[in-house]
Amino acid sequence: MFKALVLVRNLQSIANCLDFGDFTINKIGLRFKELRETFSSVEVNPDDWIFAKGYSVLPSGPPGSAVGGIPTDIEDILVLLRLYKIGDIAFVKQAVIQPSGKSVVQLPYRAMNDLNSYAQLQFELGSHECAPWSSFATGLRASQSWQSEWFSTARRFFLYGGAKEFNPKWDDVDRIVDYATVLETTLVPEGDSAKRRMSRRAAALVSPNDAAEQETVTKIVKELYDIRSGIVHGSKLSTTMREWLLKNYNQVELRIRQVLVAALQDVPANETDRRTMLAGLYDPNDDYRGDYALQMFYQIRTETVRKATAVKIAKLVEA
Repeated sequence: MFKALVLVRNLQSIANCLDFGDFTINKIGLRFKELRETFSSVEVNPDDWIFAKGYSVLPSGPPGSAVGGIPTDIEDILVLLRLYKIGDIAFVKQAVIQPSGKSVVQLPYRAMNDLNSYAQLQFELGSHECAPWSSFATGLRASQSWQSEWFSTARRFFLYGGAKEFNPKWDDVDRIVDYATVLETTLVPEGDSAKRRMSRRAAALVSPNDAAEQETVTKIVKELYDIRSGIVHGSKLSTTMREWLLKNYNQVELRIRQVLVAALQDVPANETDRRTMLAGLYDPNDDYRGDYALQMFYQIRTETVRKATAVKIAKLVEA
């Protein structure tokens, strides 16, 4: 029997034990000394939580791995917990106890580390939510795109974002770049008109029959993308953006999750079918394309180039 143990933080519950059926998450309490030896670390505290899951059959994993696919299964569970509801639940350290009793400790990596160990946005869960979470997780794992290439990338950046500190007061907002990448990976395979496509497709996925809710989602995604653009192009976070993030942070977290869950259920895994489905949700019309082309034309600075371009366009119209 193999047994996986994971140090968990940013979890808040009135229960001391959360039993999900095939794994548990318990308050560490007086086990902290024992677990410090297991993880070879003194950074295990009585108020931390411990995830435990046994494996009678080792999941398939990379060739030569001493613990098979256990780390992949643990990461799947982390993704599904984070998708279930908002909150910065963090898997900080992982150890696999082999049948021999030897402990194999996994090194920290971008999805599983202690960078966001003590987040303000706690992951609140009651014992009555264990069964609903299990049904939720089973459904998503069976969804059409769980193993798709696009979701493989999206989940990676979703995990990266959630593992980073978030504090707009101190400009710690790098996760916004990751979250924008999640949305673009999921919703914009075309690569152009990203903000327009992303915001409208997100709204259509999350609230297909509620115009008011669609408008709310569209505005949130647009603002998120604008903040992302400012960050990646070297602009300092403005006071307005900082205040918006402080006020709307929970909404950002909620909408990211809603888009990913809806996309897993509704967006095909096949790339051709995915593009067709997303274009059906929203695609820029010719009026928008024409206005955009004209806007680019006016940005041509050289008179000779502008005239030559106008001639080329006229020939296209006459053809």
